[in-house]
Amino acid sequence: MEKKRYPSFNWFKLPLWQQIFIALILGIIAGLVFKEKILVLQPVGVLFIRAIHMIIVPVLFFSIINAFLSVNDVRSMRRIAGKAVVLYAICMLLAAISGILAATLLGAGKEAHFFVNGATDLGAIQQGGLNLRSFVENLIPENPVMAFSTGNVVQILVFAIIFGVAMNRTQETAVPVAQFCRSCFDVVIKLALIVMSFAPYGVFALIAGVMGQYGFHALLPLMKFIGSVYLGCFGMLIFYGVVLYVVCGESPLHFFKCILTPLLTAFTTASSAATMPVTLKSAEEQLKINPVYSRFLIPLGVSLNLNGVSIYLSAAAVFAANVYGIHLGMEQYITMVGLIVLTAMGAAGVPGSAVVVMGAVQSAVGIPLGMLPLIAGVDRFNDMVQTATSVAGDLFATRLISSLEKHSVPEELEELEEV
Repeated sequence: MEKKRYPSFNWFKLPLWQQIFIALILGIIAGLVFKEKILVLQPVGVLFIRAIHMIIVPVLFFSIINAFLSVNDVRSMRRIAGKAVVLYAICMLLAAISGILAATLLGAGKEAHFFVNGATDLGAIQQGGLNLRSFVENLIPENPVMAFSTGNVVQILVFAIIFGVAMNRTQETAVPVAQFCRSCFDVVIKLALIVMSFAPYGVFALIAGVMGQYGFHALLPLMKFIGSVYLGCFGMLIFYGVVLYVVCGESPLHFFKCILTPLLTAFTTASSAATMPVTLKSAEEQLKINPVYSRFLIPLGVSLNLNGVSIYLSAAAVFAANVYGIHLGMEQYITMVGLIVLTAMGAAGVPGSAVVVMGAVQSAVGIPLGMLPLIAGVDRFNDMVQTATSVAGDLFATRLISSLEKHSVPEELEELEEV
């Protein structure tokens, strides 16, 4: 008689989010069982945070350069692409503000000071004494090498933008440099993959230590953080509906009814790219958007219009600042919002980009990175709603631009209609 075969379990074949979620659950159990004895594993979490610190600068620099090099791919469609990028930037800016307001309203992290043990060995707390004048004066680095060596995120970002603009203007003679930067970007992607593959172990070590020290009630602040992301995303959905009603005269209920299928698909898969075929179908069949626009703007939006990620990053920064008792002033908020818009667009194609960009944003405004593994542990809960919000934002932007451009279709885009 043949024995019944059971499917074998292979940890390394699981998607990263499943590994992190399992590590979170196991960390909670281990912390509750072993209590303070589990703190022996805390160095694992520290090493993961250091690894994130290590990749922030190369990922930030080469992803921004790569984004500028990609502009050449849509140069013949400048008018539509230009309007789209401006609209994406505005939406991401408002999304970042929405995340800040939601996290502030719910007080995410305010009652979680027990996460921090003294000055904590997960990163030195820096009170951000930023002054608006000094901030503006120090935007451009006197010495780019020094900006890289000290990890000055804002100066590195500005230098990358200037370098990218110069490379685009140089054109033919810059081809070898462009090829070098593209190759470095590919290497950075691999590096980010390697670092993020250790995320489950960093999450396990940190959450186990927190649970071992403070017990089950330590999870309540994370629930407030998750609630902040959902509240911020709900605010953006309201914004989409209001703008479409005012500008296009379209009923918000009709719009959301037409895009319900891609929203549900995005929520369950947590992937804008995987949802794209469904998004295109809803745009063309339900919303009746000209394929000339949808087949150009939807893929562009998947790469650049990351409204859900903006909400997530800003809410995470406010949560971490509250945990460490750091007061964020107007200068820090302005820096945070600007960095989120620029770095999220630039690093959109990098695996684990949300964690990397989160590290860059929090470093720029003086927030230690000790909460990153903890935030990454509940990332799946947030990823679903932020992906759905981003997909809704792609459809919103496509619907708005197509409505404003319906009497003027560029010749270059007409070729897409035949595809």
